Amino acid sequence: MNGIAVDTLLTSLGLVAAGFTGAFLLYRLFRWLATLADRSRFQIDGLVLRIVGRPISVLVALASVNYALFRIPEVQAQFGAWSGAQNALLVITGTWIFASLVKAIVREYGLPMAERTDTDVDERVVRLLDLTAVYLIWTGGILIAFREIGIEITAFIASLGIVGLAVALAARTVLSNVLAGVTLTADRNFRVGDRIQVGDYIGDVLEINLHKTVIRTRDNEIVLIPNDVLGKEVIINHMLPEQTTRIEMTIGIAYDADVDQATSILQEILHNSDRIHDDPPPEVNVAALGDNAIVLQILVWIDRPRGKRSVRDTVYRKALSRFAEAGITIPFPQRTLHLAPSAQNVSLLADGSAAS
Repeated sequence: MNGIAVDTLLTSLGLVAAGFTGAFLLYRLFRWLATLADRSRFQIDGLVLRIVGRPISVLVALASVNYALFRIPEVQAQFGAWSGAQNALLVITGTWIFASLVKAIVREYGLPMAERTDTDVDERVVRLLDLTAVYLIWTGGILIAFREIGIEITAFIASLGIVGLAVALAARTVLSNVLAGVTLTADRNFRVGDRIQVGDYIGDVLEINLHKTVIRTRDNEIVLIPNDVLGKEVIINHMLPEQTTRIEMTIGIAYDADVDQATSILQEILHNSDRIHDDPPPEVNVAALGDNAIVLQILVWIDRPRGKRSVRDTVYRKALSRFAEAGITIPFPQRTLHLAPSAQNVSLLADGSAAS
């Protein structure tokens, strides 16, 4: 078989098979130990075992392959004829192990942490970082391996830099949205489920993607806002620092009405509402003396920003009913016309001409 002794070849194949079998058993052993460690007081032990288990198993398997190859004289001669080939193989082996270790850390540590957050953006960012890190590791390992076997890599690195710059310039808007999305995700003042106001839009945050944020308005419309726009706009979060929010209402009563009685009726209505808080207590103040009415201002605190219109509707309806029972009128705009004497004379002359 191409000058390779059969017994040497069979021995090498047996070493490879034994190495892979040992690597598999070692991997299963690490998983079993990690399961036992999870039940202990310190769960970090199980996490460490799961992270290092796969790279060590890969190392055992690759070590068996390397040993099986280099014990064959013909293979040694081929590697000896190509300067640096053995070093390049060791670099590729180390790259594989390092990339496996990074993936294990991300899978066992990074993703579980991201899954515990309110949004799926953390998971996407972690997966993106994992993919980027693995590509960078393999790119660096391959370049080092090329250098070991005498291939010039300077021009290749320069080409990669030019290509990366061109991609960054072409995708600067996308990158801007992604960076803004990462910033929004890390901001504790902005979460999925919050009711926010951005410009003319008021709605609930449904999703924060890498490039856009989705909100549902009060009219049940879906609005997609680019993340870089949110990074520049003023955002009002109606859910923070807590969901309790204040409502202002106004109601006018006639000038001949009893202000104290109207205030007492309104206070009774407010204190008997399920959604209106007693602490801070509701307030009823005389806000202005209008052209047609005494304007009473009502300030109340409710449990959450959603449903403000329902609270206003309930208060106004009960106020209409109770004021009607108490004889308190809610005036409508009125105008009193005063005719000047000259205008009255003209009116009388016009009436006399018509009579004749």
